[in-house]
Amino acid sequence: MSATASVNLAAPPRARSVALDVVRAVGLVAVVLGHVWANELVRPLLFSWHVPVFFVISGYLWREGRPLGEEVRRRTRSLLVPYVLWLAIVTAAWAAFTALVVSMRLPDPVALILGGSRIGGQYAAFWFVTALVAAVVAMRALSAVRPWLPAVVGVLAIAVATVQPDVVRWIPWSVGVGVMALLFLAVGDGLRRVRHRVPAPLVLGVVLVVAGLVLAGSGVVAPVDLKAADVGTPIAGVAVAVAISCGLIFVAESLAHRVPEWAGRAATAVAGVAMPVILGHALIIEAGRLVGVPGPVIFVLALLVPIVLGLLLARTRPGRLLL
Repeated sequence: MSATASVNLAAPPRARSVALDVVRAVGLVAVVLGHVWANELVRPLLFSWHVPVFFVISGYLWREGRPLGEEVRRRTRSLLVPYVLWLAIVTAAWAAFTALVVSMRLPDPVALILGGSRIGGQYAAFWFVTALVAAVVAMRALSAVRPWLPAVVGVLAIAVATVQPDVVRWIPWSVGVGVMALLFLAVGDGLRRVRHRVPAPLVLGVVLVVAGLVLAGSGVVAPVDLKAADVGTPIAGVAVAVAISCGLIFVAESLAHRVPEWAGRAATAVAGVAMPVILGHALIIEAGRLVGVPGPVIFVLALLVPIVLGLLLARTRPGRLLL
């Protein structure tokens, strides 16, 4: 998975939801943590949900009736423009840093243009932005034909990825992964429609989250890795991702009234600078590793530096282009 649009990572609500901001903030922490420590324990516990949850939230906040052309314009302005700007910034910063400490390292320009799974390292999470654009545009186009079509196309894409992940993974800009993510968008959209009829959402949410984490953490179910178009254990990997994502929303919404005001403001502030965190944290991780910074210090810097930078950027009109 704008100080508003970058975080919402899909159509934002008219009134911000503290509950969803908390889930977003937790998801951002999990993304950074997963890139710092992708070991045998952390990886299944985080990869099983930390990206799918952003797609599910995007579907949960879906607004019907928007014309396709307007959707494309909105996503270009709120996602693709910051993507291009951050691509230039990270490339320049990485070149300058490596020139100082080792020798200048520049990416393969073809890989940089094609994006998606072709770029990693300091660009580790860039694929998410283009995949999200592909997913929401496809959702808008397909749902205008039939409301159920995005879910069907998403399932078909996941089926293809199950047997031929490279076919999906190597489509430029992670468009293939975005089509896979249609299923998660459709789940979120469906969840919004039935949410008011769900009995005991807190209990159900806790059960879904705990069960999903147990299945993934124990190794019974291999987690999804969307960037690689890896569905994990067929069917079960996606089911666990859906369960944990929906469970987190249930839990957060059920307990939102108990969140202290300061904590809610902090979650909203972090959620509001998601773009710098998503696109900037990997640069700090790679730079830290290059000079031998300890893992815990890298994690703190990779999380806090983009947040502080984002809050500063939000204070200026030019800076908001990066949000």
